[in-house]
Amino acid sequence: MTSVVPPPAVARALLLTAGLLNAALAVLVAAPLPRVPLLVLVAAAITSWGLVLLPPGLLGLAGAALAGRRHPWCAGLAALASFAALVYGVMPYAAAYGTARQQGQQLAPARYFDGVNYAKVPDRARTLTYARVGRGHGVHRGKGEKLRLDLWALPRRAEVRRPAVVWVHGGGWNKGHRSQTPQWNRWFNARGWSVFDIDYRLAPRATQLDQIGDVKCAVGWVRRHARVYGIDPDRLLLAGSSAGGNLALAAAYTEGDGRVPASCAARDSSVSGVLSLYGPTDMRRLIAGTALRRDPMIPLLMGGSAATAPARYRLGSPARLVRGDVPPTLLLHGSADRAVPVAQARELARRLKGAGAPATYVELPWVDHCFDVNWGGWGSQIARAATERFLNALDRSLYPGKAPA
Repeated sequence: MTSVVPPPAVARALLLTAGLLNAALAVLVAAPLPRVPLLVLVAAAITSWGLVLLPPGLLGLAGAALAGRRHPWCAGLAALASFAALVYGVMPYAAAYGTARQQGQQLAPARYFDGVNYAKVPDRARTLTYARVGRGHGVHRGKGEKLRLDLWALPRRAEVRRPAVVWVHGGGWNKGHRSQTPQWNRWFNARGWSVFDIDYRLAPRATQLDQIGDVKCAVGWVRRHARVYGIDPDRLLLAGSSAGGNLALAAAYTEGDGRVPASCAARDSSVSGVLSLYGPTDMRRLIAGTALRRDPMIPLLMGGSAATAPARYRLGSPARLVRGDVPPTLLLHGSADRAVPVAQARELARRLKGAGAPATYVELPWVDHCFDVNWGGWGSQIARAATERFLNALDRSLYPGKAPA
């Protein structure tokens, strides 16, 4: 009978390869984000789709079990690395299970690979200009810079005013574009909410306070055109992810504050609720505690340092803007966020509770930044359930005793 056992050198090489692969995968999930852009993308992809760790982990353990007696050292290393990879593949589900039940959501493994919630370019077929702001240069010829949004509005119906979302994209305040996360827009549409997915001026040509003003400008535009698009201005949600979550919170919390005016003529930029997905809440602490402290863009974004421009840092930090009358707030944040530490969301949630402000904080276990890129992932499934509960609660508070039209 012909033996299928590989030669010793080949067996050791296979075990070492399996061990190194699983060790690399585990490190990419557990360690701080690397500085190499390609590795950042790989790390984010592996973290968002943790189940991809199961096949190499299982293969590594199987190989170690089969060859353990002949090559104990190599097999031991392979087994340890493979076990670590399996932990990072399996534990997110185990941890998410309880949180999902709290939100009335059953995790659906069959939906795990539902798709990618990311678009490389805006949906130009939906695009319109909502404002011109600032003094333009070059091609703008002094007329100001165009601010655009993508319109995900549902068809108008007679005598029906729909709720609406103004969505603010992420991208570190200096990147990103409207309709960057289209799955959220489709999800809101499916629940009867129109979506206005906006752009805003990006750093370094604009400061954070300019960006907050652009968000207020967009909200004012939507309110002004509510009748045109069949929108109920009393059911307006301001939402965003990452930097967009920060801008959404800051715009909602500084409504009526003359220090942060809308960047265009906007009579009213108030909203009935605000949603932040993994948005920063304290700019001074975020910058001091992360790689942003070495980013030359930051002084331009903030208009100076925390020492020279403390008021700007405070006005761009939702945790410093808490009052008892801020709009109802939903915070969604991953416990393993490596870009915006979870302490940022916890601090804002603590302050909102202390002020008696209506707020809900949902911490997503084992979840990293931009978790909703995997639209079927455990974090995304829980986030959608929590958001639906929040929307229902908003409707009950706005229309007590009856269902809205």
